[in-house]
Amino acid sequence: MAIQLAIDDTLINEACILGHFKNKEDAVINALREFINRRKQQMTLQKNNGIVFGVMENKFSIPANFDDPLPKDIEDDFYSATL
Repeated sequence: MAIQLAIDDTLINEACILGHFKNKEDAVINALREFINRRKQQMTLQKNNGIVFGVMENKFSIPANFDDPLPKDIEDDFYSATL
């Protein structure tokens, strides 16, 4: 289906350059796909947000200094092996 859109040339040209697209149509199609995927991810995160925070509730806090070692209650083989 052919649709005519009035899109700012500066925006479409920048998208073509950044995305290495051969033409404007490819840039628009890719932008729509990225938009749809992003919205689906946001919806999934919102839907499952309670589960993620429920698992981590009172188990983790943002450290004041990222150079400090991890608290013992969350340290495991993965964390101690990667630090």
